[in-house]
Amino acid sequence: MAGEHVLIVEDTELLRRIYHDRLAQEGYTVYTASDGLEAIQQMRAVPVDLVLLDLIMPRMGGLEVLETMKADPRLSGIPVVILTNLGEESSVERAIELGAVDYLIKNQAKPADVAAKIRLALDNLGGRSADTKSYKLLVRDRQADAECFVADARLPRRFWCPACEVELAIELLPQGDRPGWYDAHVICPMCGREF
Repeated sequence: MAGEHVLIVEDTELLRRIYHDRLAQEGYTVYTASDGLEAIQQMRAVPVDLVLLDLIMPRMGGLEVLETMKADPRLSGIPVVILTNLGEESSVERAIELGAVDYLIKNQAKPADVAAKIRLALDNLGGRSADTKSYKLLVRDRQADAECFVADARLPRRFWCPACEVELAIELLPQGDRPGWYDAHVICPMCGREF
């Protein structure tokens, strides 16, 4: 019953590879990220049914990732299983408060345990359904109502991300309760930043 998309967020390369190989053997499509910033970018770029998330990482830790996911309607429904070390009980409690569905203690969990925990989480909560496909559209500058939109949305430098120097996109996300209706967000397709 695998085939779901799992994102492994772990800063230790060896663990990333071990979890990746085991989950790929189980039939999952596996993505990896070495820190929280990379994880957020990937979640915004590809469909993810579950995130296996380390808590302690450089640049952006697991709790910050959970806070970002909770605040983003595109990411808030993705189940998260936490990877933790012994002695991080308060961090685990905070992660559960932020929406994590379960946790594993790294030095006690074998790759088979990780795969079993992911299967359990997906079976109990369900991953992202097929009808949550999003679309990214480019808008032509100075065409139709583009001028008014730029002014009303207060976009920086017209339709360009100031950090990445790439053209912004309009992302359409389906409204689950209204088929054919979408919520729109202006985003940078490279860094995932919203405007």
